[in-house]
Amino acid sequence: MNSAKPRLPDETLVQIAGRIAQLGGWIADLPNDCVFWSDEVCDIVEVPRATSLTIAEVFAFYPPEWRPRAAHVFENCISHGVPFDEELQIVSAAGARKWVRVTAEPVYGGEGKVALVQGAFQDITAAKHADHNLRILANRFTNTLESITDAVVMVDRAWCFTFLNSFAEQLLRCSREEVLGTVIWDRFPEAVGGRYYTEYHRAMRDNCTVRFEEHYAPLALWTEIRAYPSEEGLAIYFLDISERKLAEQRIHALAYFDKLTALPNREMMLMRLDEAIQQNRLSGRYRALVIIDLDNFKSINDTRGHAKGDMLLQLAAKRLGATLNNGDTLARFGGDEFVILLDDLGADAPAAALLANAAARAIVECFGPGFDIDGIEQYSSASIGVALFDGEAISADELLKRADLAMYQAKGAGRNTHALFTPEMQSRLSDRVALEADLRHGLSHGHFILHYQPLAEVNGCMTGVEALVRWNHPLRGLVPPNDFIPPAEESGLILPLGRWVMRTACALLARWALEPASAHLTMAVNVSAHQLHRPDFVDQVLGALRESGAPPQRLKLELTESLLVNDIEGTIAKMTELKNAGVRFSLDDFGTGYSSLSYLHRLPLSQLKIDKSFVRDALGGQQGAAIAHTILALGRALRLNVLAEGVETAEQLAFISGAGCSEYQGFLYSRPLGEDALAHFISSAVH
Repeated sequence: MNSAKPRLPDETLVQIAGRIAQLGGWIADLPNDCVFWSDEVCDIVEVPRATSLTIAEVFAFYPPEWRPRAAHVFENCISHGVPFDEELQIVSAAGARKWVRVTAEPVYGGEGKVALVQGAFQDITAAKHADHNLRILANRFTNTLESITDAVVMVDRAWCFTFLNSFAEQLLRCSREEVLGTVIWDRFPEAVGGRYYTEYHRAMRDNCTVRFEEHYAPLALWTEIRAYPSEEGLAIYFLDISERKLAEQRIHALAYFDKLTALPNREMMLMRLDEAIQQNRLSGRYRALVIIDLDNFKSINDTRGHAKGDMLLQLAAKRLGATLNNGDTLARFGGDEFVILLDDLGADAPAAALLANAAARAIVECFGPGFDIDGIEQYSSASIGVALFDGEAISADELLKRADLAMYQAKGAGRNTHALFTPEMQSRLSDRVALEADLRHGLSHGHFILHYQPLAEVNGCMTGVEALVRWNHPLRGLVPPNDFIPPAEESGLILPLGRWVMRTACALLARWALEPASAHLTMAVNVSAHQLHRPDFVDQVLGALRESGAPPQRLKLELTESLLVNDIEGTIAKMTELKNAGVRFSLDDFGTGYSSLSYLHRLPLSQLKIDKSFVRDALGGQQGAAIAHTILALGRALRLNVLAEGVETAEQLAFISGAGCSEYQGFLYSRPLGEDALAHFISSAVH
């Protein structure tokens, strides 16, 4: 059996390969001035096969701009025996311009002279066009990366820089010439071992996109990073977020630190206190909460002025700080009240009480010497309340109540002393219980009314009102909100009270909609945390609007920053649902609570309300004005209307107007009014 398989001659295979590759051979016979082309070359030049030409006729196929180069390398090969490999252009017999690769080597004759030149001739037009298109795409890609505002860096798998756009040069303070081809970790050695290093390696190793924020200390730069891996390496997009981080730090300072003393404020202390309660439940050890109230501080303020009073508070803060042990926390709660959290007093109750009393005595004694206020010695004592706590189930509010009761016990004992909370003091809480019962009675018997404080544009045009609840007690008369809102919050009575406020405000809003003079006015209603976090909150608001017939777009719900700490996603969902129905939202007392820029821009807000404390302090110096300007700038950056609260003087109005604030409220425009007085006010405002 013959196992041999038929095959084509090798020459035929070579011809097939040459045809497919558009590659042919050529020989120039110099003595006879004749050039022989293979069939493939003839096809490329588009002349009949087996055509033979003179050398001059061959050079005629090169266009004028390429002919000198072709002649030079050919002559160099003949005269000096130098082979060549050139990419040139020809014009075929049919007039088509083509790119060709021409290679040649000399063949020597018997006298040692070049007799023949032989070589290859290949059509590379398609490859050249593809290369040209790739260059166009590469240029477009580079131009795109240059035009975006992110800094873009590319590194290969060996961590060598392969690309930087101009923004990257500016951000990293280096030039392309300096870094291209160098290793990123050699250029930025401080990043080795840090988050940049670990995240970039993770992206390359796991072939995953990474996103993170990090601070690079040598450049004092906060960056937001997105790194995308590829077969070639890593594309890294930098965004300079230093200004945003600085703004967050400013807002954090406003939210958690007291401006006057630089101590932690109430919000920060409550967070620390909650943490301590949780730790005690695990350890069973004792801590103590200490409330310090400066005696007769109001008289010092009244006689020497607020500036001197502020100096006293700053000096008092320093003295209190000197009494602390490691782990203790000192905060200013506001006014002349300071709070200390005494850390780890041991596991024995009597011993812990002794330590807490000793700490309280040290605080009393630190107020013994006078305070030098601008060369005048000023004396101020302190009344101190102490509440011990261990692992028992107790809330921060309850601890504050206990320490507050003990502090008032100290004041009642003649001041300049301290008192430790005891169960006997609990009887004082009975007053609070009685107050709650009174609240329930007031709710069921219609003792609550609404007053309305007008809001205005800075040019004086009225824009709406804020509804403010008042307790018209049959015996005590009008009870201020500060006396009944906190116990209503604690007892849960804020829920039925809030529902009543919403229905009453919407009913008035519906009546306004029927009158040309008031149809444009908005109604702002404050919402408590208890209301907002109820599952049926949205239904309650929409129900009040539906029952009253009030226009939803005229209702504005005011939220405080503290409401946004818990369940932010649920809060955003409820706000969005109501916004879609037309209801607007305002963030009240902005700057006094907790606002992270990471989610503030996600909230469907239409307005920020600057807390009255910032308005008050704006004219008190450069720092106060700078803080007010910062908050106004943030509001504009978020494209929100900004309203200033507590505007009481023409100077304050001029300041907020000049700073870009569009609306305000305060006694300068109007005090809160009853419904009848408000009707007259609206009529006067219109006419």
